[in-house]
Amino acid sequence: MLVSRTPRALLAVAVTATASALLLSACGGSAGSSAPPPTKQIGQNDTNPTPRDQVKDGGILQWGVQAYPANFNMLAIDASSGDIPPVVQSFEPTPAIADASGTWGPNPDYVESFKLISNDPQKAEYKLNPKAKWSDGTPITWEDYKSQWQALNGKNTAYQPLSTAGYASISDISKGSDDYDFTVTYSPKLAEWANLFNVLYPKSMTSSPEEFNHGWVDAPKVTAGPFKVSNLDKTGNNVTVVPDPNWWGDKPKLDKIVFKYYSSATVEVDGLASGAFDFASVASNIDAYKRTSTMKNVTLRRANLPNYREIVFNGAGNSILNDQKLRVAIIKGIDRDPIAKAEISQLIPNAQPLGNHIFLPGFPGYQDNSAGYLYNPDEAKKELDADGWTLAPGAKVRSKNGKQLTIRDAIPAGVKSGLDEAQLVQQQLAAIGVDLQIVQDDPNTFFDEHITPGDFDIANFAQMGDSAPPVNNAQSWFTTGDQALGNSGRIGDASINKLLDQASSELDQTKRYALLNEVDKQVWALGHSLPLYQRPSIVAVRNGLANFGNSGLANYRYQDIGWAK
Repeated sequence: MLVSRTPRALLAVAVTATASALLLSACGGSAGSSAPPPTKQIGQNDTNPTPRDQVKDGGILQWGVQAYPANFNMLAIDASSGDIPPVVQSFEPTPAIADASGTWGPNPDYVESFKLISNDPQKAEYKLNPKAKWSDGTPITWEDYKSQWQALNGKNTAYQPLSTAGYASISDISKGSDDYDFTVTYSPKLAEWANLFNVLYPKSMTSSPEEFNHGWVDAPKVTAGPFKVSNLDKTGNNVTVVPDPNWWGDKPKLDKIVFKYYSSATVEVDGLASGAFDFASVASNIDAYKRTSTMKNVTLRRANLPNYREIVFNGAGNSILNDQKLRVAIIKGIDRDPIAKAEISQLIPNAQPLGNHIFLPGFPGYQDNSAGYLYNPDEAKKELDADGWTLAPGAKVRSKNGKQLTIRDAIPAGVKSGLDEAQLVQQQLAAIGVDLQIVQDDPNTFFDEHITPGDFDIANFAQMGDSAPPVNNAQSWFTTGDQALGNSGRIGDASINKLLDQASSELDQTKRYALLNEVDKQVWALGHSLPLYQRPSIVAVRNGLANFGNSGLANYRYQDIGWAK
């Protein structure tokens, strides 16, 4: 699955390994075999870069998605699926874009330049491309940017954004010499400011909380990208886009992109083999890796991304896990090593569990902060006893005040590998007297109806950091309060919020990353979540597809995607 640059938790549809591999590892066997490391160096991607004059005019790209957009406003809280941004970014403005190294800069189709013009107070000046217009003919001006900031800064709680990260640090947006020139003032200072406005919506939507939250649920009302919406098939869960004749930039090479629904990773790989799809996510899916490796006219494209699998805990009052001591004890009852080895050792030899929730190995800032929270079933049992969850003689499940220690694990139905992972955790927790009940939810509503509203005790999914700066990710994942909508388990405290604010305004990267590691240590102590392993980033792509594949940290230029001559 190709995903957004904005911080969001995403369903990992291609997570995996076979049940036999998982159960073999649970019994102490080996499921791994050596294979070439499925990554490139950080800062590189794999998209078959091809000059536009060597790309054919015409053709169709069949792009697989596992969910129809719950909201075409990808900034809204219910737009948490990773399948939404690729669809939306084909027809909405992307003023800020990232390159393969994750460095953000202006997209010249919308912004001629942006740069810091003052450090104290911190200010940035934006100069817009006056050719850019909305599909209703309205020019894209500074007012659209100001309105989006006001919707996302967290001050008006009627808005329900996915995240306020970054925008909450803006204190003012003021008009410059004309409607295409404006200045942004940051207070407190914002180190990672350049990635803001990675998508832009019209003032007509962002100026109204009702329109922002619900107005674009059924369809996008205004667009301004190289493509426009041609057909919305809610029955088949497909979205079709075609070139917009009013587009002012380079003409799109493709005649059409069809974002086509698939129900499982197996269906997507089957579709690649049959011609129904033009690429398929492999990630850590061993079966998909084996099948696509032998397909004719298919190339495996690799990159290195800060994305990882995790187990998220629900600390809200409606969950049995609203007890920090209980969460930490359960963390110590889960052995991540066999999970990591079973799921990705065939792709990444010597795969190891992660020691950090914010930084990943190989990326700047990583350090292992997991000491004291490693697998230790004896210690887990003692801590459960001390917390009042005791095991009566002859009983298999602990209880406290007459209530059994039963935990609901939410996973998407139909994803066999996700079930395998949950069953392994179920076995491990049973050994310390915890009853784990696996609940398989509809994958189309997994986030919207279960994760976002907090209908779970624990849940297995992936955190997709992508090219969003670490501070932005951390603010989205760990902030608590009225606007903590990206913190699925609602676990955090004032100390973490304060550290995140300090990190956000710290311009020195070394000091900023040190603050983020202090955040991570406190996240471990609270039992917020349990990071499992880094997800390999592998995409199987049909040969001949140009300027597309595994974008790594970079954004796509949709108008350049096509079929090589």
